[in-house]
Amino acid sequence: MYQKQIKEYIEAHRDEFLQDLARLIAIDSTNGPEAPGKPYGEGPAEVLDVFLELAAAYGFHTENWDYRVGVVSFGTDTEGRKLDIVAHLDIVPVGEGWTVTEPLDMKEVDGKVYGRGTIDDKGPALAGLYAMRAIRDLNIPLKDEVRLVVGCDEERGGSDMQYYYTKTDYAPMTFSPDADYPLINIEKGRFFGEISLELADDVIKELKGGMVINAVPSSCYAEVKGITAEEASEATKDIHESTGTDIAMIDEDGVLKISVSGVSAHASTPEGGNNAITAMLKLLKELPLQGSQLQEKIGAVSELFVHGEFHGESAGIFMEDKESGKITVSLDLIEYKDGVLRAGFDSRTPICATEEKLDVLGERLNVHGFRLESNVSAPHYVPEDSPFVQTLLRCYEKVTGKEGYCIAIGGGTYVHNVPNGVAFGCAVEGVDNHLHGPDEFAEIDVLLDSAMIFAHAMVELCKND
Repeated sequence: MYQKQIKEYIEAHRDEFLQDLARLIAIDSTNGPEAPGKPYGEGPAEVLDVFLELAAAYGFHTENWDYRVGVVSFGTDTEGRKLDIVAHLDIVPVGEGWTVTEPLDMKEVDGKVYGRGTIDDKGPALAGLYAMRAIRDLNIPLKDEVRLVVGCDEERGGSDMQYYYTKTDYAPMTFSPDADYPLINIEKGRFFGEISLELADDVIKELKGGMVINAVPSSCYAEVKGITAEEASEATKDIHESTGTDIAMIDEDGVLKISVSGVSAHASTPEGGNNAITAMLKLLKELPLQGSQLQEKIGAVSELFVHGEFHGESAGIFMEDKESGKITVSLDLIEYKDGVLRAGFDSRTPICATEEKLDVLGERLNVHGFRLESNVSAPHYVPEDSPFVQTLLRCYEKVTGKEGYCIAIGGGTYVHNVPNGVAFGCAVEGVDNHLHGPDEFAEIDVLLDSAMIFAHAMVELCKND
């Protein structure tokens, strides 16, 4: 029902859609210093004003909630709010290295639009507005209210949506077009912690690797005494061959300086990287060091966080379920300084995970004298067979002709803590949209298809029977 009319409407408004998107892209809505009445700075406030101005011009009721979120409401013969579509207008810094266009000057090339925010998330937000516009202009009746909620702090922590939900209840159904198609219904839980041990050592003088807790480290550095590069060469060769990391050594004033280089990746997909820390620990464990008490402890950590293991088998916390897949485990930070060894890990946990099962890691660390301080957050899960999920997948299939299915991810989306919230569009699996990097782009057909998909979803979920 209404498929032909919606398709013709969206296609007829292609040029206008792109004009509106270019206007939004031209605004640098990176979060900045707080200004009076503008908690996220001038840029996010300006883009919110423009977006709400567009929505009001198209006939919708709009509200600015203290420059944290904007609300665009729609529903004829309203019986109550049924659906929230949650997108965001803030962007990551534009950065350097752009080759197709300047980051705030949207440019169309070969069916794509380039510019910061085209895919994350101004383009999808505008697709939501045009979906509402199509329904309004085509006089398609809705009995329930739909809200398009546009936030201004997604990239810096999500305080916008925290604020939103202090002022209103959760909608019965919510989706966010700030992820991938077809549909993400499972976001794994998170288990992260710091391992620590106090132990003075005169042999291993320094150890440092990793930048942040949620990224596989690409480098690790160590300084050891009592051994030369020549004496370490055999072990170094073995570790290089077994791990695939690059290892460099320099003898300097009786100290061997070791650098290990790997490949970074997001901690939720550690198999995509090559962990420099676990390779370094494996090397330090094998070096012929004399009189080092710390070497034994490093060896224990190495045996729990084995290089090339991604699912916690040796740590004793391997878990897997059909819906969300395997647990992932990544040792991402390490430092030995002032007689204290500290290391940090990041684990993404499946639905079946329990704190009792995760406690096994702490027990195994305690055997070796380590202390573990950790935090656990629950997975987010909306059943695949729910009417809401099935309706969205059906709308996706109707417009694209592609199979709709559910995806489980290790990362978190804008709806991670929203009951009955799923991520739905607008990126396509297998397409690198250069998210957060130079030459970010969105495929125009995908954005227009998204507007059609969202319109069908509004009709199906909020229709006047």
